[in-house]
Amino acid sequence: MKATTLFLLFTMSHFCFAGADTNIIAVSDWSKSVSTGYGQSLRGRMLIAEEQPPGHASPETELFLELENVSDPVAGPMQVYVDPANGLHCGMLDAYGKPPTTLKVSGGMRGDGGGYRVPVNWITLPYDSTIRLRANGTFSWRRGDGLLLMLDPFSDQHWEIGSGDTNTYFLYGTFTVTPPTNQVQPDATGSRAQWQGTLDLPKMKISLRKP
Repeated sequence: MKATTLFLLFTMSHFCFAGADTNIIAVSDWSKSVSTGYGQSLRGRMLIAEEQPPGHASPETELFLELENVSDPVAGPMQVYVDPANGLHCGMLDAYGKPPTTLKVSGGMRGDGGGYRVPVNWITLPYDSTIRLRANGTFSWRRGDGLLLMLDPFSDQHWEIGSGDTNTYFLYGTFTVTPPTNQVQPDATGSRAQWQGTLDLPKMKISLRKP
C-alpha cells in the first residue's frame, strides 16, 4: 500500500511538472557557478516561454531567469539583489554566430503594461534551491505574428521574429548583481550572505514553433 501511494505521488508530480513546461520553447544550459569570498556560489540559466500569464488578456513571450544556490551547506541562505532592467544584458546571434541582419529589431514599446519594467527585488535563496524569476516586462502579441521578445521597454534589447521566418537564432547574455550600498536586505545576516558578481549565461537556440 505504501509503495503504491508513493508511486501515485511520483506520477502526479511528474505530470504536473510536464504540464507546466509545455509552453517553454527554449532553455539555455546552466552557467558556470560563480563564488564570493565567503563561499556563496550561484549559477543561472535563461528560459523563454509563450503563454498567457495571470491577470493578462493576451499571450506573451516571457523571458525567465532561473537561479540556483550551489554553495556549500555551511554557507547558509543566500541574498541576491535582482534588478533585471539594469543587470541583465542579452544579445542575438544567427546560425553563423553573427548578429542577424535580417531580424527585425522593434523600435518602440507595445503591449500590455504600457512599458512595464520588472521591479527590483531582494530574494532569499536557501542552500540547494532554485528560483524562477520573470526577467522581462509584459508585452502582448497575437498568435500567428511570430515571436516578440522585449527585455526592457527602455533599452534596445527588442527582437521580433516574423511568422514566416524559418531561421534559427541564439540568445545569450550576462547577469550582473551589484547590491546597493544604501540598502540592506532585512533578512540578511550580514554582507557575507549577499552574493554579487556576473554570470555568463550560455546561448540558447530559438526557432518558431510550427503551427
